[in-house]
Amino acid sequence: MNINGSEVASFLLLPSVFPDNIMLALFFTFVACNLIVVSQQQSDKFLIAFGDSFTAGGWESYPLVAGRLLNWPAHNFAQYGSQMSHIPIQLSLAGNALTNATHVVFTTSGNDLGVEEAIQQIAIYNNYAAVANKVISLKPQLIWTYQIIKGAVRAGTKIYALPYVDFISIGDKIPNEADGHRLMDLYSNTIKAASQEAGIGFIEPVKSAFAGHEMYSADPYVLGFDEPNAAHPNEKGFYKIGEVVADYIKSH
Repeated sequence: MNINGSEVASFLLLPSVFPDNIMLALFFTFVACNLIVVSQQQSDKFLIAFGDSFTAGGWESYPLVAGRLLNWPAHNFAQYGSQMSHIPIQLSLAGNALTNATHVVFTTSGNDLGVEEAIQQIAIYNNYAAVANKVISLKPQLIWTYQIIKGAVRAGTKIYALPYVDFISIGDKIPNEADGHRLMDLYSNTIKAASQEAGIGFIEPVKSAFAGHEMYSADPYVLGFDEPNAAHPNEKGFYKIGEVVADYIKSH
């Protein structure tokens, strides 16, 4: 039987969806780590992921999509609700995967900022300045977090920070839409600048991955503010990000 690494790693999403069940998390981590050894024998590449719910995804997160499209084993350590301060814990759980990884992708700081709340502050209270200042204030901790990840993997590992997709609607579907897009531009540029200072990669095309499929469009790739998990990608959204990530990695 051929084992696809990205499919094996989907087991790891169960601890993300049910973070309180520690024994279940440990069991699936053990199973997946052992199966990944088998899949790595079929590939000299190994993609691992860290971060928050944007990376943890649902049952089909973007790192697993990217791994399948690249035909590489992939292992997702991201957890729902994760903040930058939680990244060292995820790194410690990764164990030997850190030395075996050839590529690392991640998102972090969304929960430190509170992306959904930030957009609502702009839409409801027209409070762009306060939210923008909070984004800018995240940069030192972003750099520190990126350096922690860089120091945890072997030299030569390709590490990529992802921006958060600009999912804001088009066509005045929410108040102060222009400032919402302005905020996502600032956020992306802050993450990019921190990545450059830390000496890691940045997958910029992710920011515009939902063009034509923004919130409240005819075919949205993101959940609306009136839905559970608001401002997070839906199944189509996670798949699209996976495509963008795979294409970027192939060309770099």
